[in-house]
Amino acid sequence: MLSNNLLNDNLLNNTDSADKTFIPVSRRELIKEIICNARESERLDKQTVRNLHTFTEVLQTIYHARYHRHYISLKTAYRPFNPDRDVVSNRLWNDNEKRCLQKKLFSEVSALLQKANYEELDEVDINEALNNQMSRGLSIGVELDDYQQVLIYTRGKSLVRVKQRHWRTLFLKEIDVDIPIYSRLNMVFRFRGETELKQLLIDKGKNRFNQWLYLRRHKRLMQDKSSDDYIFMRQFRDIPCSDLEMLFPNSTLRFTLLDKIKLTAAGGAGTVGGIMAFLSKLALAVKPLTILIAVVGFGGVLGRQVSSVLNQQNHYKMVLSRSLYTHSLDINVGVIATLLDQALDEDVKESVLAYYILLNARQSALEASLIKSLAEDFLQKHFNVSINFEVKDALSKLKKDGLVFRNEDLYQAINVEETGSKLESHWYDLYAATESIASASGEP
Repeated sequence: MLSNNLLNDNLLNNTDSADKTFIPVSRRELIKEIICNARESERLDKQTVRNLHTFTEVLQTIYHARYHRHYISLKTAYRPFNPDRDVVSNRLWNDNEKRCLQKKLFSEVSALLQKANYEELDEVDINEALNNQMSRGLSIGVELDDYQQVLIYTRGKSLVRVKQRHWRTLFLKEIDVDIPIYSRLNMVFRFRGETELKQLLIDKGKNRFNQWLYLRRHKRLMQDKSSDDYIFMRQFRDIPCSDLEMLFPNSTLRFTLLDKIKLTAAGGAGTVGGIMAFLSKLALAVKPLTILIAVVGFGGVLGRQVSSVLNQQNHYKMVLSRSLYTHSLDINVGVIATLLDQALDEDVKESVLAYYILLNARQSALEASLIKSLAEDFLQKHFNVSINFEVKDALSKLKKDGLVFRNEDLYQAINVEETGSKLESHWYDLYAATESIASASGEP
């Protein structure tokens, strides 16, 4: 993979800006810019601007409370699958309960990733990425059959320019290469159990010997025998699109064609030379000590060739571990917390921006397409970013909270003075719902 400094220094541009729904501006900076713009607007008086500021703060509090409830729900669903849990529990889950919880967890995490404006890589995209040549020239194999279920979501795609040696220059000269990267990448996966994996191999028509070989490799890779009991979550940053296989925990290092040629040429020549020297000494040897010296010399030649192979493997393992260390952001429960925070940011930014566009229109009702265009123009003008603003999602949230109303294809915001009572009612609804949940669970 590529170092962080290298990525920052050589970042060219966003390659998916036309379809990018993620707003690459911090929530606080966007709201600050909206308030500053409202103060300069001739359509809004000072009191309206103050009320707008209050509205943004209260709306964030409401959204935060909702997402906190969601966080508790996800943590509860994740508890039986969490490999990092460090608390004891008297609760035992049967297989049926675990299947239901797994289905709920994958479904809700997938919905959360979409709320945070991530896009899913389907099976075709994953296989295409796995077949691409890696940015570091490594060759890695991944067996997707090891996984019972896999989710991979990405957000933000850019190009980075780096210098690499290429076969066109016989690897003697470095040339500029543009590499696409994912700014953020999330993985959620669960391994198959041995019994389930064996049945899959039988269904695929594998003979007993191939089944034995596959299961032997699987056991060797699964150092923790209970790995199939867990669901793993990982979040990474600045991942070259071609390096996806590096992120799978069951990946195995393989020598590239160049490595095989280099090691075969060097090792073959050395081994042949060693054999010839060994045979010539053996033919001339008359004393046991001379024979012993010839054998030790030949063993040294073989040991040197084996050592060169092992050194190359260790080098690749060092590159792999360093890359994973520098590009890893979070794991397991930490991923849930991070995603909830990112989804919260996106919801607030979309809702506040859409509401401000409608408020600034005064009593005029606007079509969704015009709101979308005005929001995108605002972001382009004040932050120089081009995105595909999700206006339907923003208006849906505002309409659900009663902050805008719809008349056929036209939308209009309620007066900012009226938002206080609306948001207050939502706060009481949250309190009542939480009280109801606590009563149902029997907790004090």
